[in-house]
Amino acid sequence: MTVSTGTEAPVERARVTLDRSLRVALVHGREEASRLAVAQLALASGGQIVARLRANDPRSFVEAAQALRDAKPDVVVIHGGPKDERALCELLEALRLGCGAQRPMPRILGLVETSVAHALRLRADPFEFERFAAASEMVDALRAVRRARNDDLALRDTVIEDAARSLATTNGTTALAVDVTERSTSLVLARPDGRIEAAHLVPLGLGMGADHVVVRASLDNVRRWLPWPIDAPALLERVFNRSRLSGGPATTEAAVLLEMALAREAISHALRDAADAALDVPAMRSAQSILITGQAASFPTAGQSLLVLVDGLEPSAVSTVFREPDEGRAQRIGMVVTVTPRRTAKIRIVRASGRSVAQVAPGSFGLVEIGSDVEVAVDGAGVRGHGRSGELGILIDARGRPLRLPERDGERIPAVARWHTALQAAADDRRST
Repeated sequence: MTVSTGTEAPVERARVTLDRSLRVALVHGREEASRLAVAQLALASGGQIVARLRANDPRSFVEAAQALRDAKPDVVVIHGGPKDERALCELLEALRLGCGAQRPMPRILGLVETSVAHALRLRADPFEFERFAAASEMVDALRAVRRARNDDLALRDTVIEDAARSLATTNGTTALAVDVTERSTSLVLARPDGRIEAAHLVPLGLGMGADHVVVRASLDNVRRWLPWPIDAPALLERVFNRSRLSGGPATTEAAVLLEMALAREAISHALRDAADAALDVPAMRSAQSILITGQAASFPTAGQSLLVLVDGLEPSAVSTVFREPDEGRAQRIGMVVTVTPRRTAKIRIVRASGRSVAQVAPGSFGLVEIGSDVEVAVDGAGVRGHGRSGELGILIDARGRPLRLPERDGERIPAVARWHTALQAAADDRRST
């Protein structure tokens, strides 16, 4: 994988591993803050959540034990306060019943007070119990498990986090890294002071994680992004082929468009999980610098990557967009201006060579070609901001937020086809993948 910190920074080579899957069971207290704490830990560490139990879980003791047995967790992440101690101890008893015969036995990581940890450790025996005082320490421990304690390898999500931090520091703005691979989807929000919020979802991607996208989004929600009609059985077969035969880039335009549809839904559901964990999704959508990486950045044209980003992320402000394939360096591809006018409005575009005015109608979607890599400021139609244009120029998106697609094929397919054409992302080759 190639890692750069911008279009003008030196490129570094890093040995990046996709790591082994880490199955995580979440056990938390009654308070909403406790649920959010374990959810954020799972997203930050890239674990696959296989079970959730809370201190006042309505399931019986035996049902909780069976749920944990079926989940087969590698790690149990536990959080709660002194008021939850008794209930958490009972859930650990359920863990002993459900997973006592599992090999290797799951490890228990607790983000709890010392007094609570003492009681939980007694109930956890014979499972290994570790207490952590800070969430960051537990994230590091979970990542060490994923690396199988091989410190010479860099996890992909840590590389993406470094890229987001670097982009934020270089540009002095909030930055968002959007990474979609064959089996993972990551959103990392970085601020200029180095603080980050990260959501790494596994498995959720375009190859080995494609079936998980369909399970979460539904086949119809994937199908709605395709600019031609296709029946459900045919689409399901194509998704299955992507999951079963993954390992390389799509070789036909039809395969590219299917990957684009899957990428949109993967990004959308990553945002939902981030919102459910109380991460700052509005800040993600309004980030002034956005970096697209992974397979979402490796589509044949820059317009295809940009279309996936705006449809899946639904940016809400003025953003400069970069894309960085795994075997390449970051390139500035365009500037996105999101407006929601109720009637035809004007946007003033100011650059060194002069200024111009663009007429924006509600529902419009298209590029303003003003030259590559131009400093631009926009003002009007309720939006103001500045950035750089990139090779595609400025994309003005007035389709509205949230983005709503027509339900009927006869209306939706022409609309989606127009959006593809606007960014030179349309396909003529509809052969099978």
